[in-house]
Amino acid sequence: MESRRAGVAAFCLALLAMSERSVAQSQVNQAEIYQAQAKLFEGNFLSRIPDGKIDQRTLDALGAWQRQTKRPQTNALTKKEFNQLMRFDPGKHAWEAISGSIDGSWTAVWGHRSGVEAAQKALAGCQKKSSRPDDCSYVSNSVDRSGPGWSAAVFCERRGLFRKKGQMFLHNGMTRKSAVDQAFAAAAAAKFPSSQCSLVKALDGNGAQ
Repeated sequence: MESRRAGVAAFCLALLAMSERSVAQSQVNQAEIYQAQAKLFEGNFLSRIPDGKIDQRTLDALGAWQRQTKRPQTNALTKKEFNQLMRFDPGKHAWEAISGSIDGSWTAVWGHRSGVEAAQKALAGCQKKSSRPDDCSYVSNSVDRSGPGWSAAVFCERRGLFRKKGQMFLHNGMTRKSAVDQAFAAAAAAKFPSSQCSLVKALDGNGAQ
């Protein structure tokens, strides 16, 4: 009986914590969530283009920012945390982005001062070129005070008797070799032999290839 009561109490506490976090996060509106995501993206904490919706990746990125700036680990986007985040200076970056689709279409951009702008532009370029625009994905990285960041795209195509299957593998790395190796490793993990894969693009934020 005691263990059952303890279980019920723990469940109630969990519900209370979830409720408190929901209330705290409800203090920021959708536009502010978008701004927060953009700031986290520019700081290399979030790897997804802002959409104005709170999800676990956004909360994880917020937690990473809190750890780096030595703030309390709330993992909740309260109005107070939003205001602090807006004061955060991610520094000057030179951003690149690569977007590719399963039909082999791709677009690469570089030299952007905004990571969000670079990713959106690359994604839009891929979607415009591709026969499968919904399958365009993207990766982006930047050159900042910690050094260069690279992105690489590898396209693989498996041809059968009646059909062919393509897939684009996009990865980041601190060096060109690291980004390229990780993209080819992802292709190998997906059972594509190296003979069916080729490097599409590798670059850093300044356009070095």
